[in-house]
Amino acid sequence: MTDYCLTGGRIVDPSQGLDEIRDLWVLGGRVSFKGNESEVERMDVSGKVVMPGLADLRGHLREPESLASASMSAAAGGFTNILIMPDALQTLDNPGAIRLMQENITRHGTICFSQCGCLTMGSRGDKLAPLGSLKEAGVVAVSDCPNSSQNTEIFARGLEYAAMFDLPVIEFPRDLSISEEGIAHDGPTALKMGVGGYPRMAEELFVQRAITVSRNLGVGIHLTSISSGGAVDLIREAKSKYVPITADTTAHHLALTDAQILGYDTNAKTMPPLREDEDRQAIFEGILDGTLDCICTAHEPCHEHEKQVEFDLAPPGVLGYETALSVVYEELSNTGKDPFGLIARLMSETPRRILKLSGQGIAEGEAADFLVFDPAARWTYNPRDAHSKAKNSLFADQELKGSVDMTFALGEKVFHRE
Repeated sequence: MTDYCLTGGRIVDPSQGLDEIRDLWVLGGRVSFKGNESEVERMDVSGKVVMPGLADLRGHLREPESLASASMSAAAGGFTNILIMPDALQTLDNPGAIRLMQENITRHGTICFSQCGCLTMGSRGDKLAPLGSLKEAGVVAVSDCPNSSQNTEIFARGLEYAAMFDLPVIEFPRDLSISEEGIAHDGPTALKMGVGGYPRMAEELFVQRAITVSRNLGVGIHLTSISSGGAVDLIREAKSKYVPITADTTAHHLALTDAQILGYDTNAKTMPPLREDEDRQAIFEGILDGTLDCICTAHEPCHEHEKQVEFDLAPPGVLGYETALSVVYEELSNTGKDPFGLIARLMSETPRRILKLSGQGIAEGEAADFLVFDPAARWTYNPRDAHSKAKNSLFADQELKGSVDMTFALGEKVFHRE
């Protein structure tokens, strides 16, 4: 195992009260703030930011992606802990599937992967999964994402049942009764294109129901991939009344609108759909005032042939691991304030806290788990040269601001941009 000394970097880790320029050693795979430079590989990171490794609350590990390619793609974007959603290469609704996935993680993963089991069997919403057995097998959360629990009784029982095992519940907010045929935001763009609308109300009705159930039962819930300004308002109000609810949005919903789909670009077909600029602005405000707790990638790889069809036939899904940090950095740097403390909270500290993950932060003796980010870099994302096996990126061939130079995970350097 190689030892390292990173010199001259700005270390930003709010969880440790760190925001200063200082040298950082990795000795025997662990962080140290002192060491002997003559015995290590020295790397000058002056002008760059050293931050805790990012953690993602929504990643879909499915074909054509593999654990190996997902590891490389995530590491290239600074992610060191990925939550695998239950619609994985095998459905994560039984202990055998969890154990098999863990064996594959041990064999092929170069970063940390956490597993999210199904809340209901097959994520169908009609029968609760064996949550206690799933917890024993190793899941850290449960969810039906990308499906949504439509039966309120089963949903409420699931929240109570999960709370018994101290399992966070992550739900994708969508009322299918008014959105099942929707594939784009229900507005002028969808009307112009002649495609089915997916209204804000579908998200907002689910959010309101989740808030009501959470408040009455006194159990927490995390809502993922918020896209509607109205949903942000509902969550803000609920938090003001101390309802135990948390929520995230995606990097692409923070940065883009449904104008992206006007050319019938299937790579801009997302779930939930991109919405109007008023929603994007509301999400931005929700990030700044703490209404939204985290930013996820909603990384959903698709085969190229799946996206090379008519817009209404293509599956939703976009890649996120390799571009999310640059996208978020560019958006948050537009405030005129230094964004790195906020980014560390949104994309590392809070996701780990929600999942109750231990061993986080850049601290003496902790396993090396951090990234080095160059805020001055400009780079173009080329899906053909990327690490993911899929190509369905919203940011293909676009110049992005700021890049990940290197990533350490599990005590090892797992990515170094050449």
